[in-house]
Amino acid sequence: MSKMKEKILMLAGISILLAIFSVMSAYAAGDSNDGGNYIGPGGCKFCHIDSYNSWIKTNHSRAFERLVERGETTNASCLPCHTTGWDSMTKTYKFRDVTCEVCHGSGDISNNIAENVILVMYSQENRTQEDAQALLARMNLTKKSMIRNLTSELCGRCHQGKHRPTYEEWNKSDHKNSLITLKNNTNARDTCMKCMGTEYFLAEEREKPTLNTSTLGITCQRCHNVHNPQEENLLRTSKKILCESCHTNEGAKPGKAPKHSQSEMRRSTSGVDSDTYIYQPNAACADCHRYTRTYNETGIGEYGITGHTFNNEFLVCLKCHEGFPSAEEAEKFVKKQQEVVMEHYNRTIIKVNDAKNLTKTISGEQRAVYDRIYNESTFNMQLVSSDASKGAHNPKYAEELILKAEIKADNILRGKPEATTELPGFDFLSGIMTLLLAVIAVTFKNRK
Repeated sequence: MSKMKEKILMLAGISILLAIFSVMSAYAAGDSNDGGNYIGPGGCKFCHIDSYNSWIKTNHSRAFERLVERGETTNASCLPCHTTGWDSMTKTYKFRDVTCEVCHGSGDISNNIAENVILVMYSQENRTQEDAQALLARMNLTKKSMIRNLTSELCGRCHQGKHRPTYEEWNKSDHKNSLITLKNNTNARDTCMKCMGTEYFLAEEREKPTLNTSTLGITCQRCHNVHNPQEENLLRTSKKILCESCHTNEGAKPGKAPKHSQSEMRRSTSGVDSDTYIYQPNAACADCHRYTRTYNETGIGEYGITGHTFNNEFLVCLKCHEGFPSAEEAEKFVKKQQEVVMEHYNRTIIKVNDAKNLTKTISGEQRAVYDRIYNESTFNMQLVSSDASKGAHNPKYAEELILKAEIKADNILRGKPEATTELPGFDFLSGIMTLLLAVIAVTFKNRK
């Protein structure tokens, strides 16, 4: 073969590859049509009646209605995410609404098994499940594997952009990098994946992946279940307990360091000798950490906000705390609280470390006593640090934890580890602190 022919063939090959890539890019940009034979939700219903009945109650089953209401039924920018089997080349779709096949792939089955199942199995009344399975065996038909995509990219095909930038926000969140964070932690175990990995959480016990084999961290499906219309926003469980099912120290006791103790901190639980102040907030985690704003709410062209970075937005404070004139003043108030808590924390941690060093010098029967009191002291401090809010979740409780830790450390340092940790007049001191914070709030308000 001449060099000229080789060059021609090479250029032809490159052209073909570019054509393929351009088609792939077009598909990625909005197509949901995978080239299969779509059977529609009615076809899936015959075998998956429970899933169908759940789907029919969700907004996905009414996605096309939104276009009808807004007169956008022919808008090619809207149709890909409000229909099933959209083809960007022909500008056509297979079915209205976001049906089963958008997420699970087209329902075509080898040798048209779907049609056979519908026409043969379900046209005959009084058939048992055993009869149906026997019939399928005789027909020797095999079903194409149904897609079960657990990536956030699946949801992100539509839940993105200026109207609902959920995917973009999630990409900026710590949840997105949860698996990387976990694999870089030398103390991580497979069981950590129940909170940090979607695959592990959803898998049957005998099929759970290991930390090494897991490929997905916290994706949309870890918190959401599209087949659960009973909960707001298709959450897996109530928003009042969803976050706290993972952001908890899981019953850790003194001697074992607590981790991510946000639940215990906001509910005033788990601390040692720290039950003087109990706080039971009405607000759920998501009420503060999922600030939302609709598209164009405050200005033309302004992006919507879905709250999926999970960062705190101080505008939400104004919904409950009417005394703040602005989000900026609310932020100043919270930061002042944090300064007070952390100043006390930093002062006390020095004493706790000194108590640790002294405890190491104790021998005999007294060593167990010193160890216990030291563990209780450091446990209270760890509750505050592992909460990672610098006391913002519950400043009064954080103060009490630190105070009790400080007293225990002081008792060790003066050689009386089992001395009382009661705080005479703590309620009075707590009241003074509350009054002080109220004065600060009024001062900020008057500055306006």
